[in-house]
Amino acid sequence: MGTHATRLDRVLTAARRPDAEVEALEVAAIRRERGDALREETELSYLRRVLHGRIDIIDAELRRRAAGSAEPLVQSLAAILADDPPANARSPRHMDIVPDPDPGEYRSQMEERIDAAGPAIVLDLSDAQLAEARLTLKAYEREVSEYRRIAQAVIDRFAAELARRYREGQATVDDLLNEEQKME
Repeated sequence: MGTHATRLDRVLTAARRPDAEVEALEVAAIRRERGDALREETELSYLRRVLHGRIDIIDAELRRRAAGSAEPLVQSLAAILADDPPANARSPRHMDIVPDPDPGEYRSQMEERIDAAGPAIVLDLSDAQLAEARLTLKAYEREVSEYRRIAQAVIDRFAAELARRYREGQATVDDLLNEEQKME
């Protein structure tokens, strides 16, 4: 991690924190760490959507070529990138649609990796190059998904700790309001 831990590094560290350590944190620290995990999860979700879009475009181009279609890929982009309805219920967790305009360190690095591996102009590449790009993007998607799963676990863990404290009277809404007034 070095001296300047990224937000993702902080989320990964929070995931490894023993229960006793979490229970010893101040309420403000729990909220701050949960907020970091929420922001990181939003960025990881955004990256997954970008990766899925690139993979879907490559798959569509490979199918178009295999079928010998003369129809330009661009005419199918809306259909390619349209989201199908989920097969199962989605998480009840609220998710921002748009990531922070000032990306975190991991997102910036991954966007560079995606751009290098997942070409924006698929028409100029051979089938072999497209297949290689697809494999690389799938590996990135697995990495991003694993980090997202960890971020979600951190969010859930810290939310549960906050709920426990409210339930047991160790934290109150008045404390939260006082914290928010100090920040203004």
